[in-house]
Amino acid sequence: MGNIEQCLQEQSFAVVPIRGTSMWPLLKAGKSQVQVAACDGMQFRKGDIVLYRRKDGTLVLHRIIKAEEGRFLVCGDHQWKLEEEIQEEQILAVAQGFFRNGRFIDEKTWWYRLYKKFWNGNLTVRRCCLSFLRLSGLEKRSMK
Repeated sequence: MGNIEQCLQEQSFAVVPIRGTSMWPLLKAGKSQVQVAACDGMQFRKGDIVLYRRKDGTLVLHRIIKAEEGRFLVCGDHQWKLEEEIQEEQILAVAQGFFRNGRFIDEKTWWYRLYKKFWNGNLTVRRCCLSFLRLSGLEKRSMK
């Protein structure tokens, strides 16, 4: 069992470092961490960031785009195609908030709720925004 799973079992929460770019622009590799909580018996909703185990054993942190009776379509914030379908049993934890620049941001803050609603509202809008960021050069500058 990994450190994250051990923390979830012993303390009911863990702080997970971000690797890769799939959750950009909200979360940045090496600069952001997510606080996740064990989720026994929890109801998951569209917009929740969940930590789940893929069938190959990899732990992944992505956002729920669509929820249907124990099945969920998930996708990273830096993607515009639904990545995969997961089952409720694969979900280990759900995000409570995140650390950016050393500061904790609760997932209930008004600007985060606005971001979540806008970013999850329509994958076509997301694709346009990501294309704009890529063309403007902001994507490369912020990932350094």
